Amino acid sequence: MYKIGYLGPRGTFSGEAAGLYRAGRNWELADCASIDEIFTGVAEGRLDEGVVPVENSTEGSVSAVLDLLAGPFSLAVRGEIILPVCQSLMTRPGVKLEQVERVFSHPQALAQCRNFLRQRLPFALPAECSSTAAAAAQVAADIRPSAALGPAGAAAEYGLQVVVPAANDYPDNVTRFWAVGREQLPDLLEHDCKTSIIFGVEHRPGALYAVLREFALRDINLTRIESRPAKRNLGDYMFFIDFAGGQGQAAVREVLREVAAITCGLKILGSYRIWGRP
Repeated sequence: MYKIGYLGPRGTFSGEAAGLYRAGRNWELADCASIDEIFTGVAEGRLDEGVVPVENSTEGSVSAVLDLLAGPFSLAVRGEIILPVCQSLMTRPGVKLEQVERVFSHPQALAQCRNFLRQRLPFALPAECSSTAAAAAQVAADIRPSAALGPAGAAAEYGLQVVVPAANDYPDNVTRFWAVGREQLPDLLEHDCKTSIIFGVEHRPGALYAVLREFALRDINLTRIESRPAKRNLGDYMFFIDFAGGQGQAAVREVLREVAAITCGLKILGSYRIWGRP
């Protein structure tokens, strides 16, 4: 059976995103302990695809995912899942908000609730976990008064109570996930899809402008541009670009050909459709 990996255990936002991606298809979902495990499982064939978080509207990109795509793994992006994210504060039954000594969650969730924690739980210590569901499991087993931040569904999964239904600082909190696999999808002709690439440029004036100009000349809309250290010399960067359109379109094929000629190490991650657009 076709198997999709996600960051587990059960009850994470990654699990929700994987379920949305799977909807209507008889695929098996497999929870994994880390993002590295997902990438390794896909690369080695134990998983057919993996669903990983790539960007949050509040805290920005998930650098570990970008680095894995740019570095040791040659995987392709095969789909994008947009998931509204509401971080709930959960405790063991009977524990009151003012009693909480520690708040467990994934680093991204803790960051998304930074102002809430400072205002409502100023004396509680934040404690990082590998996932929001792992945080819920930790609180369920903790004899001290503690709390977890994560999806409300995790409360039922681990026998907790929701004390604060929405603790994230920004109500329109959304996370973007990518489904990654070993092969790119066949050339997509739909306009309502995206393509992602990674590249480097030479150290000379106007090098990045020359790349961006190719997209502007063809009226191709960039939806994201970001730089990450190339992990070689200080000042060397990789650039990540997402843009509207698929490789089945003539203008996209043309711009990729031109960009390949003026960049260093162009890597096409793939063209893909979007699930769950708000």
